Amino acid sequence: MKRGFFLLMASLLLAGACQSNNEAPKDIAGHVIVIGLDGWGTWSFEQGDTPFIKEKMKEGSWTLYKRTVRPSISGPNWAAQMNGTPVEVSGITGNDKGVPTFKPLVQPDHGCQPTFFHLLKQVRPDAETGVVCEWGEFSVYADHQCLDYRKAIDDPSGHPDAIVKESVKYIKEKKPVICFIHIDALDHMGHSYGQGSAEYMAELPKVDDRIRRIVEGAKEAGIYDDTIFMITSDHGHEGTSHGGDSTNEIETPYVVWGKGIKKGHEITEPVIQYDVAATVAKVFNLKTPDSWRGVPIDVFE
Repeated sequence: MKRGFFLLMASLLLAGACQSNNEAPKDIAGHVIVIGLDGWGTWSFEQGDTPFIKEKMKEGSWTLYKRTVRPSISGPNWAAQMNGTPVEVSGITGNDKGVPTFKPLVQPDHGCQPTFFHLLKQVRPDAETGVVCEWGEFSVYADHQCLDYRKAIDDPSGHPDAIVKESVKYIKEKKPVICFIHIDALDHMGHSYGQGSAEYMAELPKVDDRIRRIVEGAKEAGIYDDTIFMITSDHGHEGTSHGGDSTNEIETPYVVWGKGIKKGHEITEPVIQYDVAATVAKVFNLKTPDSWRGVPIDVFE
């Protein structure tokens, strides 16, 4: 009798363990909003007037030493943050509308490097995905075939608040699972007036406030508490240009906060652009391709 009882209990425990092991892990958050600041270099951080960003650093995790991939220009670095690969894999070495300079190491059926947008659509075809950008070609690097929504701002210099209006409108109407917002203002100031110029530094608090208002839009949409926010960049500047290997060009900040993110945590491990893609993928437990070189950044509780 006792032997039968113990066999029954052992069977029940084994069945429970098998069921638990087969359960899909839960997503860390329901939404990710990535805000990319073109031309935001670490060199500007200490002197920069960015109260909202610095407040969110205290509420989340950050590093000031995220490295670019080479060369330190927009195309390869925005691509790497979405497709998880260095240029040696993607073949994207320039700003040529996402067209690889040489044959990519991996060529998926749909012809684009698999970004986190693509990975999400593979398992959740109905998940809302979108990009709002101030550089029209940005969505090409995001893999526009996997986007439900694309909005490029016309004349962003003449309409600096349009990025806020359009981003908030999209977030409130669609509540996207992944949304990438690209703000170009700092890069424009860097090219026009130079690294450390009064004009560049004066633009920082304006961009900071645009980010604040976009985040407020997520609160108004009712998704703030179930969202992870990331602020990232593609490169810095050296004088009025970039593309080289100076510290001012290759070191950029990364700030992340929200559901399931460590608070008051300085990231001390090395971070490279393609790690951002892997971190977004981890939020939704997406299986990343063998071609990816990014690893999730240590920011999760």
